[in-house]
Amino acid sequence: MQGKITHVLDDVPCNQTVRAWRWPAGIACPACESTQVIPRGCDATEPARQRDACHAGHPRFAALTDTIFAGHHQPLKGWIFCLYSPLRKGHSRF
Repeated sequence: MQGKITHVLDDVPCNQTVRAWRWPAGIACPACESTQVIPRGCDATEPARQRDACHAGHPRFAALTDTIFAGHHQPLKGWIFCLYSPLRKGHSRF
């Protein structure tokens, strides 16, 4: 991840990157894991965040649904930057 932080500091690429990290094999419903999902617009507070819906009728979801970042009002790029900063400085415990 080092050296690639600049592309996630913009809203759209950041959200696309997180979606790709969460669903590397394709988007799936967090409730039933079905891959039959359809786009359902964007988040009201963060327009770059794509929302999807499951064909089985589960509530809309986004890449942060059911994660530790869900329900927080900070922009996603802020979370990514905070997670990246310790890695950049070599303080990672991973």
